Amino acid sequence: MEFIIVDDSVFDLFTQEKLLLKSGLTETVRTFGVPQEAIEYLMQQDADMPETVILLDLQMPGINGFEFTEHYGLLPEEVRKRIRLFMISSTVDISDIEQAEVNPYIIRLLSKPLEIPQLRELLK
Repeated sequence: MEFIIVDDSVFDLFTQEKLLLKSGLTETVRTFGVPQEAIEYLMQQDADMPETVILLDLQMPGINGFEFTEHYGLLPEEVRKRIRLFMISSTVDISDIEQAEVNPYIIRLLSKPLEIPQLRELLK
């Protein structure tokens, strides 16, 4: 299983990548500090892509996490079937939380900092 982290914070990209690699959940983490680059990468994938988990930050300049999911929804179904998408944020804004809960592509809104035991349980 591969992981993709999409976050504009260099600190969060670094710490989440290290946490994931140390956890044993994966040996492969791709990081994107610019959401559009992650979308372009995903558009190049096909049904042979490895099972992938995306950790998507909510608050980013340019394209925020919810706007990212609009682009994600345009990916071919065979690609989306290979991906599990989690939003990750430190938000306490009720409207953000509610919007994440009703978004058909987001499995769960996870709190920052990333908690590996919680993620491990959700991936079972």
